[in-house]
Amino acid sequence: MHVPGPTLAEFGHGSIQVSGRKALGPRPLVVVLLEWADDGANGFPEISSVHPLDYYEQLAFGHPSPPFTTDPVNPAGLAEYVQECSNGRFWFTRAGVLGPEPMGLFGNPSETEHMGKVAERMAGLFPDLLHSMDVDVDSLITADELVVLVVENHRDRYPANRGTQSVPVTLGDVTKTMDLRIAFAGPFTPFYQIGHEVAHSLGAVDMYNPGTMNYLLTLMSAYSFTGNDQGTVHLDAWHKMALGWCEPGRVQLSADGSASVVEISAERPDGAVILWHPSRGATEYFLVERRNRAGGRKYDVDFPDDGVLLWHIDPSRAPMNRGAPDLSPGSSGVWRAGMRTPPLTWTDGTVAVGGIDITTGPEPGSIRLDW
Repeated sequence: MHVPGPTLAEFGHGSIQVSGRKALGPRPLVVVLLEWADDGANGFPEISSVHPLDYYEQLAFGHPSPPFTTDPVNPAGLAEYVQECSNGRFWFTRAGVLGPEPMGLFGNPSETEHMGKVAERMAGLFPDLLHSMDVDVDSLITADELVVLVVENHRDRYPANRGTQSVPVTLGDVTKTMDLRIAFAGPFTPFYQIGHEVAHSLGAVDMYNPGTMNYLLTLMSAYSFTGNDQGTVHLDAWHKMALGWCEPGRVQLSADGSASVVEISAERPDGAVILWHPSRGATEYFLVERRNRAGGRKYDVDFPDDGVLLWHIDPSRAPMNRGAPDLSPGSSGVWRAGMRTPPLTWTDGTVAVGGIDITTGPEPGSIRLDW
């Protein structure tokens, strides 16, 4: 008797949400430029001394032609990036690029104190904008209604994403509460890290622990904090599925089987494949993703190779690529056509499949897997 496999929802499709809302359709993005006073040691250079202010307009809402560059000013564009990653299902609308606004002396605040100063300053400066973002009219301005990127002129500012911890925003005699997430960047933060922190505001999770796992395979891996460059790679297939941006195929790991994968796209949202086994159901599985740095994507040009990734999905940890040539967890190795994997194992060490042959697939640009 045929036993149906787990549904896509059971594999996590659409499970990443913010305030109960998926990242689908439009969402406003505002960029706020804040300048702390000079400390006499050049620790707080004026933002315009590092980038012309139009740089941030272009970085947030531009439509650049590759190659992306910091100087001359032609940065990668956040709005265009998320629209491409989501296969056109999610996009940022322009809420504004505001500032630079003076902040006084930085001092030596704790992270909580610093967050409070920034949030209170925003509430005081932009009450009209913030009130207008309360689209469900519940007197709360939340991260599913507005995405915020704050760029500070702190030379050593490391990228981060923090919650505002319920700050009142008063406009006239009406007070609402700002309960947002804020992505933070400094003047030298590269696009990769800015995108990484903004993605946290959509619910994305880190995929670099421990250390530098999955490097250059997903936006949620580690990257330089101060490279001031325009390196770009897509989000991984697991995030795209969990955000509701793609629908992988599902193939059971029977004794002998095969699957074919193509690059995930608006035309082929089913391009990736879940390899699952009845003994594990949807609790542990492999997600095979086709990637190619020379493929049709504008924002995946720093992906390291041409082949497939074998994402191991296990609830005990963040997804890890089981990389070539030895299936090391978190390796950046890409499985190219002509390679064969060693036996693929589950987390407990038992064998999932004796090995997978990776070959050129039947469709243009596709990769076939046989086991």
